[in-house]
Amino acid sequence: MNRNITATILIVLAAGIYFTVTQSAWDAAKQVKLVNDQYISAIANAQQLISVRDKVLNDYNNVSQADRDRLDKMLPSTVDNIRLIIDLNNVAVQHGISLKNVRAVAASAQPASAAAPVQAPSASGISAPTLDTVNISFAVTAPYQQFISFMQDIEANLRIMDINHLSVSVGDNGMYSFQVDMTTYWLRQ
Repeated sequence: MNRNITATILIVLAAGIYFTVTQSAWDAAKQVKLVNDQYISAIANAQQLISVRDKVLNDYNNVSQADRDRLDKMLPSTVDNIRLIIDLNNVAVQHGISLKNVRAVAASAQPASAAAPVQAPSASGISAPTLDTVNISFAVTAPYQQFISFMQDIEANLRIMDINHLSVSVGDNGMYSFQVDMTTYWLRQ
């Protein structure tokens, strides 16, 4: 009978220890395992991000310097109104045209009623580049075909430009007066 009482006391004692001490330690261990699983998941995501970053960096390094220069000309990272006007004037001079009343205004200098800059979407906390605009206007007096040639060269230029407004008035002896308003873009980092 002593054996049965001793066995019963030991079973009751084991059950008591399990429900009082062991179960709370077991629950704490489960919480630690959940946090550990989250860390393992974060490490896996970080490793995946690092591999994507390395691939993008490798792809970027494989782009030739000439192509990078062309991309920078297409969508520059700074606004350089003077260089832009000089480039337009050089194209005009090639066609024997003189630009008049040239104006270039960056979007930040425009009144509040102007269109807001386009913000690239960003899911992370990393700031995304902003696409800003520069409005350009100028007047030209030239024969129609010469003006068309000039505009085709501007179109073929690497710099992205959108014509917003074009007005034409007829002048003397086959000369036309053109007023051009256009927008070009730059990427604020």
